[in-house]
Amino acid sequence: MATTSGFLAAAERMETIANSLYEDLAVAYAGQPELHQLFRRLAAEEAQHAMRIRLLQRHRGNSVWPRDVVERFGRDVQVLVGEMEAIRRELGMTGPLEDATDLLRRLATLEDRSRSVHAQDLARHAGPEAESLFTTLALQDSAHGVLIQAALDRGGT
Repeated sequence: MATTSGFLAAAERMETIANSLYEDLAVAYAGQPELHQLFRRLAAEEAQHAMRIRLLQRHRGNSVWPRDVVERFGRDVQVLVGEMEAIRRELGMTGPLEDATDLLRRLATLEDRSRSVHAQDLARHAGPEAESLFTTLALQDSAHGVLIQAALDRGGT
């Protein structure tokens, strides 16, 4: 068994990286008002997710979680963080694309996978307080996916 301290730190890191990604995208797409607003909103919500996880960690950082859950979550977080960092690097090299369709598809996939991690790995193995938080985060990830899909439906611009 492992404590939640490292587990929740990894969850917070994932949300912080997502916040940074969306902030970068908001700046890059400042000339496209709809995308700019979408990315600003998503950045703010990811920052809120990180804060909520930090608060949970302060109260429940010594709880015990099954080692297999911690290890699986750690692997999932590494993959998601790697993909978010790759998008940030690409953005730095290419700048914003006029047609953001492929970017939005990638973001929708990331949000869906993040929802899955929150719902399956975190909420299912948490105590009642943590379960409520991660269930809420999973629902918000689903809402992020809906917002991104709406942008895709408008043509990615």
